[in-house]
Amino acid sequence: MGEFISNIQSIVKEMGGLKNVIAKAKEMGINIVEILNNEIKKEELYKLIGVEILEINEGSAKLIFPYSEKILRRNGMVNGGIIMSVIDLAIGTAVLTVNEGVDQVTAELKINFLEALRKGPFVCEAKVIRAGKTLVVGEAEIYDADRKICTKAIGTWYIIRG
Repeated sequence: MGEFISNIQSIVKEMGGLKNVIAKAKEMGINIVEILNNEIKKEELYKLIGVEILEINEGSAKLIFPYSEKILRRNGMVNGGIIMSVIDLAIGTAVLTVNEGVDQVTAELKINFLEALRKGPFVCEAKVIRAGKTLVVGEAEIYDADRKICTKAIGTWYIIRG
């Protein structure tokens, strides 16, 4: 498996980074949202949450997830750790579209919980606000079914050049 990953990273590096791979896939008519959603479904946590990518554009991503008994804490509100995971995925997906490297990791993530998430489905909108060579800063907001902002976050991603 290590050799396979190394080969993939070499191809991504040759193409000028993940952002160019995504752009080329879109140019070729490949449904990148479908591919990413299939990858998300392979992770048990994201399956539990029921999160899906709705759209992905250069520097932005929009995700959706349902109100579900599986992700609640007492008093019928979505668990803060679940919210953090969705935010991480959303900003990380937006970062993919500007990533000139072969991979990325979350370096820092700060969240303000403004309102309890009680009325879904919930939409998470993320965007890149600054893309450097090594660090990318993004932000995200989660809205409830009434389009009320419930969560605001900002984070930094480290770009792995390979």
